[in-house]
Amino acid sequence: MRGIRSSNIRRLSLMIERLCVKPWQPFVNLTLLLLLLTLSSPVSCFADAAGIPKVSRNELIVIDPGHGGKDEGTADKELRYKEKTLALSIALSVQGCLRRMGYKTIMTRATDVYVDLSKRAAIANQNKADVFVSIHCNHSSNTSALGTEIYFYNDKNILRTRKSESLGKSILAFMQKNGALRERKVKEGNFAVIRETTMPAVLVETGFLSNSKERAALLDARYRSHLAKGIAEGIHAFILNRQVDKTVSVSSGAKKVHK
Repeated sequence: MRGIRSSNIRRLSLMIERLCVKPWQPFVNLTLLLLLLTLSSPVSCFADAAGIPKVSRNELIVIDPGHGGKDEGTADKELRYKEKTLALSIALSVQGCLRRMGYKTIMTRATDVYVDLSKRAAIANQNKADVFVSIHCNHSSNTSALGTEIYFYNDKNILRTRKSESLGKSILAFMQKNGALRERKVKEGNFAVIRETTMPAVLVETGFLSNSKERAALLDARYRSHLAKGIAEGIHAFILNRQVDKTVSVSSGAKKVHK
């Protein structure tokens, strides 16, 4: 997780403290306070992603925030967290990132409502999505377990399986680049939403709410925004690589024809 530069905060705090004893400078005080608040706020997606262009694209990404409504996912009243709420928060940030990139997006849910698993997959299939990403938070009886793991379904359709695995690896790499605490690899998984979809699909377990360190991170909006940025960048990189593969394939085919 990229923190705010503490030296900048300390410097601004000292300046504000000095100016607070001078009531004849209210405008300067207000300006500095606003600047301090700006530095403390979550970063916007792709603000520091050098080399990633903002372009209009035809690809449609379906984002699936896990659980919702009566299904809270993993939750703890004493620690005051619900997986469904955190998953939705991350998913909405991913959507914002992708939209800024120029992608079309659909959310299987954008509010705290229950959506049947089959319906989530149907939304992606009926809209002929190019990519499907389901977002969750993990839990384990082993409280030392932590890190991000991503699942893909091992389909009879070998091409889709390979693409799904490639999508998962791309997302995981960019989540690590953006500050995810630990990598737990891309794995095979038999989850309904990735089993019943027909396009490259993955289920992202962003981190373990059962681990005190990772729970504290996931409850931090800034950390969630970094995870979302990583997920979006991973999707973008996967799509760009797929376009390159198509171009190479067509080019190779053309050469064979002219031999």
